[in-house]
Amino acid sequence: MTNSNKVNALNANGDKFVLTHSRRGVDISSQRQDDLDTASLAYIDKYRQQGKEVNALDLGGGFGAHSIRMAAAGALGLLVDIATSMAEQNILTAEKEGKIQSGQVRMLKSDFMQLDNQHIVEKISLFYSQRALHYIPYYEAKKLLSFMFNKMALGGHAFISVAGFDTEYGKTYPDRHLPVEKRFQYLTKAMQEKHGIHHRVVIYKKEELKTLLTDAGFFVHDMRHSTFGNIKAIASKTSDNVMPIDLKCKL
Repeated sequence: MTNSNKVNALNANGDKFVLTHSRRGVDISSQRQDDLDTASLAYIDKYRQQGKEVNALDLGGGFGAHSIRMAAAGALGLLVDIATSMAEQNILTAEKEGKIQSGQVRMLKSDFMQLDNQHIVEKISLFYSQRALHYIPYYEAKKLLSFMFNKMALGGHAFISVAGFDTEYGKTYPDRHLPVEKRFQYLTKAMQEKHGIHHRVVIYKKEELKTLLTDAGFFVHDMRHSTFGNIKAIASKTSDNVMPIDLKCKL
């Protein structure tokens, strides 16, 4: 079955089946802006109003839709993904249309676990990753989040979502019975086909994502399930003398 034949809505949100080039799920971000997206844009607006520069990292940025939104809101962006050709086209189009400035969003084609200090030289004030971290094993995700925490500025915020334990595909996930540290498996064939997820994933419970973030050093402000069942979180890097932003952008 080709993408063009999948005309029915994928879920209750009305999302269509638009497969990402890396075959890691459907491109949702280009179709709609969700509450986590809105929260991250509110964060950018808050800091821009204070005259502060926002360096935003979009991990697993896909087609670049939210990197463009964040840049249009005033952030300087770095998009990291294993496939960047479509993002490059969309960002160039946004530049030509005057939505963002030339070079405002940089792109890095890279595996998540290959990131190092040479790739990320500035302090990150906004770390954004939707539906991406579940493509690496739990302990690799912990290592990556610890690296990201160390690269963030004090008071910087993270906006994260991962595959949920009680999603449609989570309910039939073959290793559902295992502890999260040992979950890293393909979905059933039917769910792979329906959701375009053709790589191994970890599915998370709400408390498991919270533990992952706190073990990496983050303070978790807010968590919730999406209507589909994915887990979303807002977290920050804080210290005793640096208060987190007043979050009017809670989920």
